Amino acid sequence: MKSPLLKAVWKHDNIESAWRVIQENARTSQSESVRKEIADFADDSGARIRSLCNRLARGKFEFGQSTGIPLLKLDSRGQKTGKFRPLVLANVEARIVQRAVLNVLLTVPAIKNYVETPHSFGGLRRKIVADQNKRDNPTAVPAAIKEALKSVKGGAQFYVAADIRAFFTKISKPDVLAIIRSAVNDDLFVDFVEKAITTELSNMAKLSEKINDFPIYDIGVAQGNSLSPLLGNIILADFDQQMNNGDCRCIRYIDDFLVLAPTAKAANARLKKATAILDNLGMELSPEKSSKGAIPLKNGFVFLGVEVQPGIIRPSTAAQRRFLTSLESTFTESKKALFAVQDGKCLKKANSVIGTLKRVEGIIDGWGKHYWFCNDIPLFREIDRKVDTLVRDYLGAYRSTREKTSASRRRSLLGLPTLEEQDRSPFEYPRTPTASLLTPIPAK
Repeated sequence: MKSPLLKAVWKHDNIESAWRVIQENARTSQSESVRKEIADFADDSGARIRSLCNRLARGKFEFGQSTGIPLLKLDSRGQKTGKFRPLVLANVEARIVQRAVLNVLLTVPAIKNYVETPHSFGGLRRKIVADQNKRDNPTAVPAAIKEALKSVKGGAQFYVAADIRAFFTKISKPDVLAIIRSAVNDDLFVDFVEKAITTELSNMAKLSEKINDFPIYDIGVAQGNSLSPLLGNIILADFDQQMNNGDCRCIRYIDDFLVLAPTAKAANARLKKATAILDNLGMELSPEKSSKGAIPLKNGFVFLGVEVQPGIIRPSTAAQRRFLTSLESTFTESKKALFAVQDGKCLKKANSVIGTLKRVEGIIDGWGKHYWFCNDIPLFREIDRKVDTLVRDYLGAYRSTREKTSASRRRSLLGLPTLEEQDRSPFEYPRTPTASLLTPIPAK
């Protein structure tokens, strides 16, 4: 029995497309090992992709073991909370194939419906409609906020906001695979999907008591797997449908959702319904991140890092704090590294003045673009003033350090190389013949 969907997975164009997505995602990774692995693959990506396609076609490909990473959760001030997110990092080939499987799944009409839904906005890229700008056709967070504003305009008066606790670790793999199986009618392909979402960890012993928080059993899918957001949409499809029946609007972004309702009674009833539906799925709300009851919309709300007040849309206070804390941490790391140069320590290029300002530029640019739809210009002006203060303080620290650094090492503080220290393999100038050999013999 042949599987057309499996053949589509290992088509060269599909694997190459998946590789480009994985490569692009790695550009923003803070893990040096991830960036190195991607760089190594990129060095000979053509041959590696051909090899991968060949092994997939012959049934010789193995996903292999992954690494479990207990990623510490930080509060809005950048302080450790004592909690962690169970991130799973597969090898680069496994990540490419997982993405390739997702590409194929999204061509199946019955599966595509789980992505092209008006109720869920996070985790999966939506198709951009041609000839429409991002304001008219937003995606992700802006799309969710725009939908919330639409409900406010439509007469909503109350809201409840909630978070599904440890969402990905509660998704039932057998249940979601059964739904996929009925949609694609291709057992060989579904068996391969099962392998793609099965997690085997290479560092189980090191994780010790944390191991039970990782998705190594039938319940739970890996954060970091390209397929996980789709699986989340599939398992919560009925939740989305029921929560949007009637006069209430439920806007979900992966594990966060916002209910907008005409009355407090309706909002509370919908929150109760959400709790019951999730309980049947083995899930629950996170008490510290969920509303206890209906709240008037005139008081404003915060959703997905965005604060919405009557007439005002802006980054939440916590989002502002995280942004400034990120800049402070970047500058502080560099200042310590610059100071250490005086003790003869080498300076990483990323911590040089130029490297640091490039990183800061990326943080500012990325954060600003994330909130392109916000209208509180005075707030952005005030944040800019705080950023200016951080930059002035940093440049002052650089000047102070430069004065105490030897002249030969000052340029390294900036991150500019010296010609003298560059690697060289100089040619040798030919030895000059001895004078006696060059002396002409006098004529007799």
